[in-house]
Amino acid sequence: MKEKVVVALSGGVDSSVAAALALEAGCEVVGATLRLKHPDPAFSGAQLCASEQDEAAIAQVVRTLGIEHRFLEGFDRFRSCVLEPSAREYMAGRTPNPCCICNLLVKFGMLIEFAREIGASRVLTGHYAKLEHLPEGVVLRRGDDLRKDQSYFLYRLGQRELSFLSFPVGTLEKEEVRRIASRFGLVTSQKPDSQDACFQVEGECFGETLRRLCGFAAKPGRFVCRGRTVGRHAGVHQFTIGQRKGLNVALGVPAYIAAIDPVSGDIRLETDPESLLAHEFPVHDLVWQLGTPPEGERMEVQIRYRSRAVPCRIESTGEERCRVIPDQPLRAVTPGQAAVFYRGDRL
Repeated sequence: MKEKVVVALSGGVDSSVAAALALEAGCEVVGATLRLKHPDPAFSGAQLCASEQDEAAIAQVVRTLGIEHRFLEGFDRFRSCVLEPSAREYMAGRTPNPCCICNLLVKFGMLIEFAREIGASRVLTGHYAKLEHLPEGVVLRRGDDLRKDQSYFLYRLGQRELSFLSFPVGTLEKEEVRRIASRFGLVTSQKPDSQDACFQVEGECFGETLRRLCGFAAKPGRFVCRGRTVGRHAGVHQFTIGQRKGLNVALGVPAYIAAIDPVSGDIRLETDPESLLAHEFPVHDLVWQLGTPPEGERMEVQIRYRSRAVPCRIESTGEERCRVIPDQPLRAVTPGQAAVFYRGDRL
């Protein structure tokens, strides 16, 4: 009897190759795509997890592979679990990472629920990450193509999710994934990678899109440099720590956002890049892959998806909290972002 698996199809090359490889391995494959489209025309033109172009690509992949496929309607869940909490974070002067929350509460949550409903044993996705099955549980590892590694976005997944997942392209280089797609005759073989947030209105920052979506009132205020007002802005939700572009402040030298006060609306600017360096910083809401902190305090920490992991020491400061002391100061450590810890390639 064939193993029944669900493959998350996004309309991109990675997920379509995951489906093709599962089919080639002898599995009964059911494709599933999340629909997160907003019902309001003012937002329905935003780039979403399954745009019209993506849905056309999905249709071709499903026809070519001859597999069953289902759309899963999830906007209400997406709004309540991801968009509204992210909007509140922007309004509070922080910069959230919605993808990390969406993966846990929406994407993998809905996919695993669907898989169990139809009697499938696993959910497969096109993420560039790997899973290691240890006696004590399942842990994440970086994908072999480090240029595409997506383990950072998956850090919140726990044993319930990890034990139900597979990442077929995690051991492949991107070029090999495209060759496989071409071998199967998939239209996605040369499709460009998606670069933007999955809910983005063209010409508008993500924070403003979310503010309008949720109907929050903007908090305007001053740009302040060395105690002097040097400009004004339309809302703290539009800015992030370390930002230099789009400030419309003329000081004769580059200025960077160093702090955001969501109560007064003041945004403090600094002209010395060294002032943005952090020698230590707090982390809260810790999630350890195996449920308990790993032995030893030496790790590497990555504070943004595109930043490199740097050696650090961590000190516990209470339940689900710690202080991180990097071996070298880190620039623009941003409240709301995810600090993800690694040892080598193991998350």
